[in-house]
Amino acid sequence: MTIAHLSLIILSLFMLHEFDEIILVRPWIQKQQHDPRYRKEFFIAGKAHYPSTEAIAVMIAEEYLLASIGLLIAITWHIPELALAFGICHTLHLLVHIAEVLRYRRVVPGGITAVFTFPLLLWLFAAYLKQQTLSWPLLLTLTLLLLTAILLNLAYLHRRAGDIDAWIHKTGKR
Repeated sequence: MTIAHLSLIILSLFMLHEFDEIILVRPWIQKQQHDPRYRKEFFIAGKAHYPSTEAIAVMIAEEYLLASIGLLIAITWHIPELALAFGICHTLHLLVHIAEVLRYRRVVPGGITAVFTFPLLLWLFAAYLKQQTLSWPLLLTLTLLLLTAILLNLAYLHRRAGDIDAWIHKTGKR
């Protein structure tokens, strides 16, 4: 498996999961927001960060663009550790959704794809690592740096969610 194949599969599984979120987050919030059992659920607790489906889609599009650029860099300069770091960060994100599925014992936004793609990603990593020599210190460093960058970017997007939503609706009225 080439680094390009690895990157394509990681990016495809990432977007499959993100479509699950785009489609289900707002209906989930609208249906469950007044149910006290879900007040600490990830999306309900942070509902202000998800003002509309359109805003969610814009935020995810920005993440997709950044991931695409990062994976293109990994392919172009042959840095398998960078491609794997993106995959590891996404896999860690899936664990949050899997924990929510287990906690609430029902489907939550992102839960279905998290449960199904998590083992695929583990298999992908194992298959890739069987044939590829890596620098483990570089992989650890890139994973920690990338995870930090992703969390900072996500915090920024969440802070700006209202502005993003207002921009979408203002642009749509022109």
